Amino acid sequence: MLLLKMERMAMRLKKTWVDWRGASGQVYFEHRVAQYHEMWGKVAHALGGELKALNDGIWELTARGSKTRINNYQLEFDNPVVLAMAGDKPLMHELLSSAGLCVPEHKVFNLYALDVAYDFLEKHPKGSVIKPGNGYGGKGVTTHVLSRKEARRAAILASLYGSTLMIEAQIPGESYRLLVLGGRMVHAVCRRGPRLTGDGSSRVSELIRTENERRKNARQAILDKDRDMVFTLDYQGLDMGSIPAKGRTFPIKSVNDPERKQAEVRTVYNEDSTTLVCESIKKDAEMAAAVLGSEFVGVDVITTDPSRPLKETGGIINEVNTTPALHHHYFPGDDEYPQTALLAVEMLLNKKKDESAGASARSSSKR
Repeated sequence: MLLLKMERMAMRLKKTWVDWRGASGQVYFEHRVAQYHEMWGKVAHALGGELKALNDGIWELTARGSKTRINNYQLEFDNPVVLAMAGDKPLMHELLSSAGLCVPEHKVFNLYALDVAYDFLEKHPKGSVIKPGNGYGGKGVTTHVLSRKEARRAAILASLYGSTLMIEAQIPGESYRLLVLGGRMVHAVCRRGPRLTGDGSSRVSELIRTENERRKNARQAILDKDRDMVFTLDYQGLDMGSIPAKGRTFPIKSVNDPERKQAEVRTVYNEDSTTLVCESIKKDAEMAAAVLGSEFVGVDVITTDPSRPLKETGGIINEVNTTPALHHHYFPGDDEYPQTALLAVEMLLNKKKDESAGASARSSSKR
């Protein structure tokens, strides 16, 4: 017990030092204030309105005879109870599962009950994920955990963000963020991993070698053999010696992080996948929003094929994210702002106008 506490203290000190130096390389919401200010300004202009700064990160958007306030990436949706529920991952797994939705097999434990995690690992030899029971942005999350030593270290990291920890089975597939606004899925993006295409004669290892030569010439990060690569190949029935059929395109990794880490990897969505998501998964996301009671939520799904129901592919709803960050849902080089931002603000302005009209009507009836 004492050794565990000392290891935890050492890790906390290390993280504090890294964060103080700004050496983590992670970009979070607090680093995107200028980007969001520009984005909301363009949305206000598109609505024929204006954006006024209340302070450095809080703005008031006025348009169409109504107004709403914005805190960086956060809009005026959902009450504190809904926000607290969404942050409680074990609770949401329970609620979603009870509603018949697919969630990962998991166990809840704490730092001083590591046997729970060790037992889970033995039942999932292909890998597990350890994370805080309440967290966001990949903080405290370690993927592809295989050994007790790794589980211990991952649990210590997760415990820096809260006492309740979770271990989940590593799920095959890529990560999709489905945005649900007012009960309807309005947009989806994917963290698309790198892909290779078979030529009918080359082994996977040879295809990787050829691709890495191209990447080196282009000064891009190479594809190295890590656990994500091994896991991604395995669920497709491939390994380094396999010879994929000519024309077969397959993901070589599920994660597109250039630093090739297992812990605290930020999800970078890089593909609009709205048209790829089948009706079944759309309905799952909309049901997840209804179960939570959220007006505006990002539902994270992991699946090998978004065109098929989750129950057919072994896919799952990984988590639900209230106050979803809209920078994931557009690509600045192509769009001025995400259309979902415009839809969300319009919904809020109409809601504010209705509330104001209702308040006036009640006031008049009392006179």
